[in-house]
Amino acid sequence: MTPAQSLQGIIGSLDGACATDDDIRLLKSRLPAELTPDWLIDILRKYRLSGAYFDLPAMHDKSGLGADLVWLTPGQIMSESFDVEPGLSVVCLGFLPIGGCSTGSGDPYFLDFRQVSDDPPLVRIPHDYAGGDFYPLDRVELVSPSLSEFISRSRPL
Repeated sequence: MTPAQSLQGIIGSLDGACATDDDIRLLKSRLPAELTPDWLIDILRKYRLSGAYFDLPAMHDKSGLGADLVWLTPGQIMSESFDVEPGLSVVCLGFLPIGGCSTGSGDPYFLDFRQVSDDPPLVRIPHDYAGGDFYPLDRVELVSPSLSEFISRSRPL
């Protein structure tokens, strides 16, 4: 299953906004091409993801914590990538911020593009280890082995 197929199954439950052409131009102009693949741009345009909430129960979260995620707007993706940690430390490693914690931990969610994939893993990257010379990759928390699995196992709020 692809992320688009998973989203198609919940399209009526998404209460966010679709990315505009200006949003897409912003993302593509500032982010490396490997972090803005065509399939991702397509789902940002087609599905109301920006500002949509997802709840993943702890039993389906590989970290065991559960995930309450709000999908970032394109402007927030840019800010998380270039203005704040841990984005500043990990975007250059192949991680793209796509979600914030809606329960207050402040630890953002990223797609892991270190391996080329049309369905990359979703990870949580704690702030606690950011800001040094390098981010310790053993502190990256796997939430779901693929974005499509995260979408399928979570419920939109």
